[in-house]
Amino acid sequence: MKITREALKSLIAEEFHKNESILLEMPIGSTTGTKMGAQDGTAGYPKDPDGEEGSDARSRLFHISAQAQQLHDVLMDDENLEPWVQDKITKASDYIEAVFKDLMYKKNNPEGR
Repeated sequence: MKITREALKSLIAEEFHKNESILLEMPIGSTTGTKMGAQDGTAGYPKDPDGEEGSDARSRLFHISAQAQQLHDVLMDDENLEPWVQDKITKASDYIEAVFKDLMYKKNNPEGR
């Protein structure tokens, strides 16, 4: 079954309005850092004196993951995406992977080994 781009947009908008989804909005403020199994304070990582950087990053990552899941669920395997959309998804993936690898290395090698 073929579906036009406009029909797909209409279906997506209808579903979002029906469920009153707010996950595609950017995060406002920050979380407390105690949700979703946050690390305890004895993990030995460098502490942010004002406690804002980690909290803000966690909030943004939560919303990125929610948005990515929604996009994953909406897109079809055989859907033809515009080149700029493919490029943005690839860049986002590359950026997240680079941060992930850097932080995992630092957490697993705290003394720089």
